[in-house]
Amino acid sequence: MKKIKKKDISNCPDCDDENSESNVYLFHNTKHCLHLFINANTFDEAMNKFDLCSFGDRPCWKIFLECGQQPSNAPKGKK
Repeated sequence: MKKIKKKDISNCPDCDDENSESNVYLFHNTKHCLHLFINANTFDEAMNKFDLCSFGDRPCWKIFLECGQQPSNAPKGKK
C-alpha cells in the first residue's frame, strides 16, 4: 500500500478551513463491508481524496452522498 506523505494533502482546499461547507461522501466496499467517510465540497474532490488511499478492487466500491439539505427532520407533530 502506498504511504501518503503530508505534502500530498497539504493543498487540499477544505482540510484546514473549519467554515468550509462540505458534503459527506460514503465509500462502501461491498466485498469486505468497509466504510470510508470523506468530507469534500465536490464529487471530484471526494474522488481525488479516495484515490490518495490507493485501494484495490475498484469495482467493489459504491459511493453514497449525504448532502447538507437532508429531509430527515420532520416538523414537530408529524411522523
